[in-house]
Amino acid sequence: MTDQNSAVEIQIRPNELMDQLGIKKDAYYAYLKALDITAEKDSNNKAYLTEDQAKLVRLLRQHVVAGGKIDEFDLELALQAAAESALAIADSGEIGTLNGQPDPEPTQEIDLSQGLDMEALYREASEIAVERLTASERVVMAMASKMTYEDLHPEAKAKVDHVRTASVPKFNPHEVADSLLSQFRQQMQAA
Repeated sequence: MTDQNSAVEIQIRPNELMDQLGIKKDAYYAYLKALDITAEKDSNNKAYLTEDQAKLVRLLRQHVVAGGKIDEFDLELALQAAAESALAIADSGEIGTLNGQPDPEPTQEIDLSQGLDMEALYREASEIAVERLTASERVVMAMASKMTYEDLHPEAKAKVDHVRTASVPKFNPHEVADSLLSQFRQQMQAA
């Protein structure tokens, strides 16, 4: 029997948060790493974040979208600013949120005069994309450079064996000797 007064923990799935923030897995995991957050696991071993963890990721995302860099993010300052903002909204009576997210508003054009550094955003996105695009290749190349024949997958071993068999000449030394002697004898008779 469950306690009706117990708090229900809101579980935010990684895909939900990535969709909300408009980010890909690489950025999501870069944010978790920067915030030193480890996702929780539910009874089905599926990853999720708590509402507090998701809030931190959202704050970091706001910082990056505003032109900041991940490694320059000041968590305490961001939490203080968020608290002040929440108080200002509460005082104004304009509370209209669901799960900490504001009501959807019509999409607006980005006004560069608002202080968004598009070049910084572009560079940040490029850095994350470079990591995503090259990480697996770098690991594969490092592994390949350290592998021996015994480390190979059975299919790869079969390919190596096939190439070795095809490249090593198959000959019988006695047949080669007979052929060479025969050619030598013919040359001697012709002379």
